[in-house]
Amino acid sequence: MKQKDKKQIKRNSGRMLNFVLPDPDILDDIKDAPQYKTARTKEKSKHSFKLGMDLAEGRITEIKSNYLYLVEVNGEMHTASMSGRLKQFLYQSHALAAVGDRVSLDLSNAPDYRVEHILPRTNSLIRYGGGSFQKEIILAANIDQVIITSSWRMPMFKPGLIDRYLCIAAIHGIAPIIVINKIDLLEDSEELEEATAYYRYIGIPLLCTSIIDGTGMLELRNMLCNKDSVFTGHSGTGKSSLINYLEPSLTLATAEVSDFNEKGKHTTTQAILLPWSFGGHLLDTPGIKTISLHGDQKELIPKVFPGFDRFHHDCRFRDCSHTHEEDCAVLKALEDDLIPIERYDSYLNIYEGLK
Repeated sequence: MKQKDKKQIKRNSGRMLNFVLPDPDILDDIKDAPQYKTARTKEKSKHSFKLGMDLAEGRITEIKSNYLYLVEVNGEMHTASMSGRLKQFLYQSHALAAVGDRVSLDLSNAPDYRVEHILPRTNSLIRYGGGSFQKEIILAANIDQVIITSSWRMPMFKPGLIDRYLCIAAIHGIAPIIVINKIDLLEDSEELEEATAYYRYIGIPLLCTSIIDGTGMLELRNMLCNKDSVFTGHSGTGKSSLINYLEPSLTLATAEVSDFNEKGKHTTTQAILLPWSFGGHLLDTPGIKTISLHGDQKELIPKVFPGFDRFHHDCRFRDCSHTHEEDCAVLKALEDDLIPIERYDSYLNIYEGLK
């Protein structure tokens, strides 16, 4: 072949030129055009084109697997799968649904029940995974209060961990209750008073409990009555033991705390929603040895750290970090002994630990 003939041959480069892609939002609304299928935002998950559905509102009580759930509808339990339509949407969390979610369940094709809609959440308790992206891990949804469980001994009382949970509860709009369990191991009442005085002073409900002698258990029961509550906190603090005391029929698994490192073993293996006999629900979640905040929430910590809400409005700068700024109301309160130095050190540990 002559050289000039080779130059006349047009080769396909594999690239499409001058091609205008329609607005993805428009394509997303075309249900009959699968060739235009694209990643969709979760806001569009409420739209469904299925016909003949018999929808009933229910609540997820247990997650069997990624896409298989136990859903309560009018007092009856149904095993249901996630609609394939919902799996096509983009979500920030690891899982599409969480225990406590209110959903629309399609009953038309029994016993093949399908979750067709995940209804908007009033709140959620979230921790974040490791790595650069810190993806959401939703522990529970639509809850009234979080019972932050610590113990006086075995493992030792750790106010710093309580501070982290209180920050998370404030960010997500969940009412906190602090429970210090195993109070029967208390030897010095003045030490307890000193350790808990700040939380009582700023108005956070705090109970001391023991399943050995029954201390505080009636008060705890009254606080749980007709509320949807989640127990969380350091593993080994006796969450399952407290629950078994209040509701013996549940017989949740418990385990001894290690004598070597005073760390509890994880006895709750999955989240589950259980009804209290005295009204309300328990959202029992797996034990969490550490809980993390998202890096994007760093700017909220100066406002939501326990007790700082009384002072940060008086700071000279709205974005005051309470570390070095002039006319900082929190630093002044620290100087005036209105904030204990231990709590301020805990604040710095949380704030500076977020990147």
